[in-house]
Amino acid sequence: MRAVHRELVLRAARQSPPADAPSLTTLHRAIRRDLTPGERAGLAKGERAARKHDVFLARPRGWRNQAWETDHMQAPVLVDVDGTARRPWITWFTDCATNAITGVAVTPVHPSRESVLAALRSAVLREDPYGPFGGLPEKVRVDRGKDFLSKTVTAAFHVLDVTVEDLPAYTPHLKGTVEGLNRAAEIMLLAALPGYARQPRPGKRPSRPKDEVLLGFEDFTARLLAWTLWWNTEHCPAPLRGRTPIEAWQDDPTPLRDVPAADLWTFTLEDAGTRTLTTC
Repeated sequence: MRAVHRELVLRAARQSPPADAPSLTTLHRAIRRDLTPGERAGLAKGERAARKHDVFLARPRGWRNQAWETDHMQAPVLVDVDGTARRPWITWFTDCATNAITGVAVTPVHPSRESVLAALRSAVLREDPYGPFGGLPEKVRVDRGKDFLSKTVTAAFHVLDVTVEDLPAYTPHLKGTVEGLNRAAEIMLLAALPGYARQPRPGKRPSRPKDEVLLGFEDFTARLLAWTLWWNTEHCPAPLRGRTPIEAWQDDPTPLRDVPAADLWTFTLEDAGTRTLTTC
């Protein structure tokens, strides 16, 4: 600001007749009034500092089932799986327009195409106990995961007439809805469960007791599904401005594309290829 003020003083002095330059205090007041905090940070420290204040690559909200995002998340919680402490994996689909969790699958080991198909079935079906969210989306954003791009999964999307948008690697901001869901699930649910495995920060959380009793895998899954129901029906995410996901979903008049449950199971089965029968 001082450099700008010096330039204004020199310009005023070069005019004929000389003019009065604004004072440094007036310049400070004008910049605070007319520039956003992000713009001021960018002028002082560059683009990276500006991004800390401004929304980066924000998309329009769109309409329900216009776009879904999907991701795997390894829960930072140790659970008891047949006597072994493991960190389960969560696979879920979320609707970008309403922030609704449309489908979820939980596995005790690293997820595969089977868990993706299970989550997809629960996301598409709208009958009990899956509804009212669901139907076929126009497109699904994935992040180059080999499970999401396997032949079986891509074939299922093709048959269902769903476009798969394969995002570049290391670009989590391009699927911000599901990344935000991952963070919210950890902060709101997982961090309070026994067996939370993140390294505690000094002064923030006491160390995990050595005699802590871990949740069983079934109990962990039940708590996650209960939290998913709470998220969809009671929680009001900030982008929805006071509405819950189910209210945003029901307020949207966009027609839904449904698939019969029997057909959906057929579409998401894996093709085992050609088999040859012999007398041996």
